[in-house]
Amino acid sequence: MKKHIRSRIWKTGQIVLFLLLVFLVSGAQAAKFSAKASLSTQEEYNDNIYLTEKNRTTDYITKVLPSLALDYKAPLWKWHGAYTLDFQHYANGSVADNFAHDLNVTNRIEPLRKFFYIDMTEQYTRTSLSLTRNYSQESLFVNQTDVNNFAVTPHFTLRPGAHTKVALGYTYQNTWYKSPSGVNKQDNSIYAEATDKASRNLELSAGAIYLMEHNDVEDYHKIDLHAGSRYRFAPDSYIFLTAGDGIFEFQRSGTSNQPFWDAGISRGFASFSAKIEASSQFVEDPTGLAEKVDTYSISMTSVSARTPFTISLSLGDYRDLRTKTLQTVSYGVTGTVSHKFTRVLESSASLTAQRLEDRTEDTYTNRLLSGLGLDYNLSRRVSLTLNYLFVYSHSPVVLTDRYLNNQLTAGVTATF
Repeated sequence: MKKHIRSRIWKTGQIVLFLLLVFLVSGAQAAKFSAKASLSTQEEYNDNIYLTEKNRTTDYITKVLPSLALDYKAPLWKWHGAYTLDFQHYANGSVADNFAHDLNVTNRIEPLRKFFYIDMTEQYTRTSLSLTRNYSQESLFVNQTDVNNFAVTPHFTLRPGAHTKVALGYTYQNTWYKSPSGVNKQDNSIYAEATDKASRNLELSAGAIYLMEHNDVEDYHKIDLHAGSRYRFAPDSYIFLTAGDGIFEFQRSGTSNQPFWDAGISRGFASFSAKIEASSQFVEDPTGLAEKVDTYSISMTSVSARTPFTISLSLGDYRDLRTKTLQTVSYGVTGTVSHKFTRVLESSASLTAQRLEDRTEDTYTNRLLSGLGLDYNLSRRVSLTLNYLFVYSHSPVVLTDRYLNNQLTAGVTATF
């Protein structure tokens, strides 16, 4: 672990020195810098801190969240950084006082304008350990871990024609999980992607990616070959299709071919838009290798300025990447709606219902999350919030999936 940290510090130091050099070069030219700070304080009542069926623990949580966002724009350098520190104090001592961190840094430099770029991202946040359910919607810490994702991508952009663009690049990505159950990954990939605007309404694309992944479970190489198109047939309406083949070579499990795709149609109407989509993609799992996830969804979104809403239905199949065995099937419906009473007062409501069928254990879990919210702007810089969340989870077999939870949170946020 210490060796890993020293290596990361050394690599990050080299990048920082390089960026400082670019900063000195671009500093002589016109540049814009902005900073935005905010401070939020929240008081939460939670009647089931650990999400248990019996012996429920109640506590009052005080949260203090200072935030800072920085932007720097120069002809050769664009940089954005945002950081939030989340201090949590539990009045009854059910959990020790702790700090949570949320960091998001994006950086782009252009050593050669409109030809050679270097993109860098650094993200540190808290994430759910489950691929099929987002525990961060239900709790501050249960079944979650801190994750740090660092990526650097030097790439070239070629323009062989007026409407044709070719991107060639390399990406190094390092994913680290604080929890021992998380699977750390280091990815090296090279890629080529071509796009062509064949007409005002039609865009074509094709590409290839060669990936080498080193992880804590089983290393593998992957080759992706894909092609796609997107056609706009009316204002705010389009149909799209991308399809390809993934060729995996696992260190111990052999070679496997797995096709993937993403297809759908989106139609815009006067008062709402609708979208139907089907996809088969490789999705990263925090506690294992990536999984093959087949998703089918239909959604509708209103364009009302006073009462916007969204409703979506989805079906997802989760398969083991190496054996292609169906592990979990997810059925879900999600709806959100908000209403602006006045210029300073707005309410919101949300509902998520999900059924998770574990095909390996022949059992299931039903989940229901229902939320209500109220926002009031005292002034241009100060706002008040009041939120309530009800969580229900039940499984006939998995005892840890049986619980009820009520959360009530009041907060105030000031922007400087």
